Amino acid sequence: MKELLAKWGPEFRQADITSVEDGVWRVQLGQETYILKHRTARSRVWEEYDLLNWLTAQGQPISPLLFTKEETPWAEYQLGIYVLYRFVEGTPGDKLGGYTAAFAREAGATLARLHRVLAEYPAGDSFPVFDLFQEAASYAWPAVQSHAALKFGHSLHPLKEAIGGELVNPYEALPRQLIHRDFHPGNLIFRDGRIVGILDFDRVRLGIRLFDLCYLATAVLSGEFDRPQRRREWLGFVRELIVGYCSVEPLTRTEGFAFLHIIYLIQLLFIAHYLDLGSTSLADKNMAMLLWIHEQQDFFRPIIEKLVAG
Repeated sequence: MKELLAKWGPEFRQADITSVEDGVWRVQLGQETYILKHRTARSRVWEEYDLLNWLTAQGQPISPLLFTKEETPWAEYQLGIYVLYRFVEGTPGDKLGGYTAAFAREAGATLARLHRVLAEYPAGDSFPVFDLFQEAASYAWPAVQSHAALKFGHSLHPLKEAIGGELVNPYEALPRQLIHRDFHPGNLIFRDGRIVGILDFDRVRLGIRLFDLCYLATAVLSGEFDRPQRRREWLGFVRELIVGYCSVEPLTRTEGFAFLHIIYLIQLLFIAHYLDLGSTSLADKNMAMLLWIHEQQDFFRPIIEKLVAG
């Protein structure tokens, strides 16, 4: 690994390297801390590098990728691709010990500010398109429906009707732009109650902007779902999340109507993903989340739509 790090400068041969998780290392060089990450391909690293530099220039709390001595934002080592960026001091959102109203408002407002800037990025059209509805319909739904029939002994027909019958036309009207696509608590770095860092922009795509907001909401529910009291408090979190977002950038009425439907689609993708990995326990947990949210729909939807309406 020292040979790899030396591609960013010979001084990195003196660095201490600690594994954080699979494919991620913490690099300590004197008083400076960095994060080294493995990437599967270099194909989109240039686009990410340019985007992160632009976001930084716009005042977003981003840590850009660092150039190697070969003047590329990645290094090749033993057939792998690696990127390096400065560590952001603070506490990841999933390590704070709870999702308060203040957390929700801060996350919502931060996301809205990020979306506002991403929408203005001059090279946005260079990123691939992510069509959530198509992904869910063609990839996730067949696997999930089959698993539900086998595991739970019932069909998801009511959910299919809710999505297919109510979402098709509104989905086409949802605002589209560059989105983060991995906006979960672990990618938000907090210090003194404020978000000081947003991590992991390697999944940025062109898609519906509502995806990021719903993705954060369902990520929070996933972490709290096994605790009934926290589960019941989730709607309050969603309410504050929307309030925080709308304090910076209003959502459209169509986004308010589609909010729960987009969460359904995200859950379908998670269930199918875990089935592909052979993790039926996580697939079942996400199935239980999906069914629980759908059961609360008549209660949730009017509250969400009223918040969006002002």
